[in-house]
Amino acid sequence: MALTGMAIYKSLPKTNCKDCGFPTCMAFAMQVAAKQKALTDCPHLSDDAKSEFADASSPPMKLVQIGTAEADVKIGQETVMFRHEEKLHNSPALAGKIAASLSDEEALARLDALHNARFVRVGDEVRVRLAAVELDGLAADAAAARVKALDGKSCLPFVLMTDNADTMAAAAGAVAEKRPLVYKATKENADAMIKIAADNKCPLAVSAGTLEELADLVKAAKDKGVEDLILSFDGRDTANTIRNITIARRAALKKTFRTLGFPSMVDVSVDDAMKETVLATTFVAKYAGVIIINGTNGSELLPVLTTVQNIYTDPQVPNTVEAKLYEIGDVSENSPVLFTTNFSLTYFCVEAEVERSKIPSYVAVVETEGLGVLNAFAGDKISAEKVVKTLDEQGVAGKVNHHKLIIPGLIPSFRAEIEDTSEWKEVLIGPENATGIPAFLAESWK
Repeated sequence: MALTGMAIYKSLPKTNCKDCGFPTCMAFAMQVAAKQKALTDCPHLSDDAKSEFADASSPPMKLVQIGTAEADVKIGQETVMFRHEEKLHNSPALAGKIAASLSDEEALARLDALHNARFVRVGDEVRVRLAAVELDGLAADAAAARVKALDGKSCLPFVLMTDNADTMAAAAGAVAEKRPLVYKATKENADAMIKIAADNKCPLAVSAGTLEELADLVKAAKDKGVEDLILSFDGRDTANTIRNITIARRAALKKTFRTLGFPSMVDVSVDDAMKETVLATTFVAKYAGVIIINGTNGSELLPVLTTVQNIYTDPQVPNTVEAKLYEIGDVSENSPVLFTTNFSLTYFCVEAEVERSKIPSYVAVVETEGLGVLNAFAGDKISAEKVVKTLDEQGVAGKVNHHKLIIPGLIPSFRAEIEDTSEWKEVLIGPENATGIPAFLAESWK
């Protein structure tokens, strides 16, 4: 049954104790109604309410955690098929593969490369978040030694990769307290892999040839106490995998078919870097929660990580920076002054180009409710009067010994009004695109 926030609220203690992490019982009830929290997350819920509502109120896709609280990856708990319906909640994690064929020294070097596979884009760090440790071909004791050595140096949670149950048991047992993902249970090794995951309290990936067989494996795992499951697909079989992931997701979210109500993962690791990038980016858009890859260099990773960042930002919340005066470089009283809007992408593009110019500058950010220059102008969120007021509030004039202001080339009409109504008597019309800033400053700023 569909539960409303009010129906859920009536089942709560109504004490506003905050033990659930929310300020009021009503706020918690609304999260449960949106299927972002389970009703059982209320520690004071009566047994009658638990039995009546718990299953219906839990999210249709389970939240699965890989790793411990200090370094974990959370996937799943999605509530909609598409971002535009509301938002997507837990972004996919890239898992860089550490091949079993590597020596111990090479494996540690590879782990270090995964640690360094991180980049700053639009003010946020994007990075590889998991280490996929391949164990096929290693004896049980060698596998345990490998993961133990890596664990001593790793800040990334592990995906342990082998079909051999003895090898997996040794490796998972060696780092069980770190909650690695056991990858993977198949029709051939299901009993042993399920037991390993249950004994070590680790999440488990399950894989099968058809969705019907996959559902049977999920049921078998849940019957033996394994609740944290991930549906595993072969990402290199692109068309069939997209079809199966989509059917599974739709069954969970639209039909509340809880047997398939788990996040998905794919292995797209291939030798061709460009093909791997295309496959990984495809499955970012098509619902994978974990994507196993080989590559670690920026030319391969950045397109994938950029896609993750773009799709998994909240479309209901403007992506903004604080509206204040920013100092870029070792500024002085002779530094140029520019202004832009508080849309994150706009500001960070301007910041990057000013840094590239090697000319220390002040950048005054105007509050535009997260809109870029043209959209803010069209939506009446920026005006010459507002720019002048912002510069006054930020005390920009007191930091320089000149009266020159550089404005975005997209709004040249501001020039006359700013010169007529403020102390900024020489307004320079800058480039329309941020990429033109270095050349403009080199030529125009004396």
